[in-house]
Amino acid sequence: MLAPETSTADAVVWLKAQARQQRPALMRIIAHSIGRFAVTAFGLWLIARLIANAVIERSSPEPAWLASLAGCFVLQWMLTGLIDRAKQRCNDQLLEYYQQQLTRALESRSLAIVRDRSIGEWQSFFTQRIPALPPYFADYVTQQQVAGMVPLLVLMLVAPVSWLAALLLAVAAPLIPLFMWLVGKGAAAAQQRNFIGLERLAGLFLDRLNARQLLHVHNAISHEQTTFNRAGKQLKTRTMEVLRLAFLSSAVLDFFATLGMALVAVFVGFSLLGEITFGSWGSGLTLAEGLFLLLLAPVFFSELKELGRNYHLRAQAIGAAAELHELLDFRGSLATQALPVQQHNLQIYGAQGENLLCASDLCLAPGDRVLLEGPSGSGKTTLLECMLGLRPQQTNLDWALPLSQVAWFSQQPTTLRGSVRVNITLGTRGEDEHLTALLARVELADWLAQLPHGLDTLLGDYPPLSGGQLQRLALARLLFFDRPIVVLDEPTAHLGEHQATRLSLLLQRCFKHKTVLWVGHHTEMSPFFNRHWRVDVDANRLICRECEEALCA
Repeated sequence: MLAPETSTADAVVWLKAQARQQRPALMRIIAHSIGRFAVTAFGLWLIARLIANAVIERSSPEPAWLASLAGCFVLQWMLTGLIDRAKQRCNDQLLEYYQQQLTRALESRSLAIVRDRSIGEWQSFFTQRIPALPPYFADYVTQQQVAGMVPLLVLMLVAPVSWLAALLLAVAAPLIPLFMWLVGKGAAAAQQRNFIGLERLAGLFLDRLNARQLLHVHNAISHEQTTFNRAGKQLKTRTMEVLRLAFLSSAVLDFFATLGMALVAVFVGFSLLGEITFGSWGSGLTLAEGLFLLLLAPVFFSELKELGRNYHLRAQAIGAAAELHELLDFRGSLATQALPVQQHNLQIYGAQGENLLCASDLCLAPGDRVLLEGPSGSGKTTLLECMLGLRPQQTNLDWALPLSQVAWFSQQPTTLRGSVRVNITLGTRGEDEHLTALLARVELADWLAQLPHGLDTLLGDYPPLSGGQLQRLALARLLFFDRPIVVLDEPTAHLGEHQATRLSLLLQRCFKHKTVLWVGHHTEMSPFFNRHWRVDVDANRLICRECEEALCA
């Protein structure tokens, strides 16, 4: 159910590159945070002076100082509001940005990548992985910068007062990010496993839901319940592992922060009592200086502790980016090239980088009618997708056929939730007579006549079509768009023998003056084809040759 640990190095590199791209938006949050620290430090200095004057000099606070302190509180409150608002705006913008990036990747390569993953995985990308990225940039990355600068600024304020207090803080500070890094490595790997587990469990659930009738008929429901219970327990265990690591990280941070503040407090207390005469630049600390150090020490650790509380966002982002960055950072679209096209020493690689298919010489000229044959799983569909520029990372092609000139018929035609008209025209304009004639040509006239609203009948999520009817509706769509290049991936696979023969002849008549790539078997062979491409699975090679009369007759 759950995948083993995978390397997160690529995800970390990608996240760092993304952080550099988003730096202008993040700098506003960082600037507000540094400004808030400056106001806080000045306010703490005012508090220390007011208390020292009240205790030692027994004087009433001056109105100007009280007004300044009140102004610090108001300004600090305003800066906190600006930081929260800037983070929320950054979150919203980044969420929209990455959703658009993923949508754009789907739009440009949907024919090639949608079927590579389950529905549960695609849902996870939009509902879990992408929403995990904006908090990482808006909260963790900005806090990482602030946590690096604020302690240095605190040391610059503390060192002129007491070099020993600055030394104690400087020694305690590195221990926090060190243990945070050690714990975070395990948290990132655990979070990645948790993402994968959720995706696979969702995919399993949807798969079993689609097969509920089959499971009921074969009395296999109880077995599947046992499987889900076991998978659910494993997922709970992994989730608790992530939470345990998060709590461990928080406990480590609190321990070292408390230890560092305790050391400073002990030094300040004994120095004020006169028990310690070293550690400061003068003869000892004054009450105002000691109070300032005590008030400033929590600020020194507060930003580091906040970074630790946000460290789980880093683990979530790494787990989310482990597979997401492969979808978002694909090689850009290939340059389109009009026919004729030619490629020497063609190489096509599988999903894992293995050599899937090669060809010494592949060429396609205007008017060519190619029959592409090969066993199932031999790479025929992948070859077509590479030629259309939908798998740029899996081929050495430096060109792609222009999609605006291509009409595509896939192995699994789909329908939209709209009307019959929309499913044929895809929202473009079409006359009723023309659409009715197209449906009649693909032998769907009787089906259309039975629909309550004809062409305006809504098909919905569960269209009233059999597999063969769905395929013929897709053929009507293909005929409607009338593109110069036609790609047919087994267009008659789900039809009866006689109907398949009739529709094959129809397609051959309609496309005799077009460029055609037809994936099929011996049943489609005819003098219609002038080229024959055959996949030799033993050699992983595509054999291209002119179509001989004996072969195509």
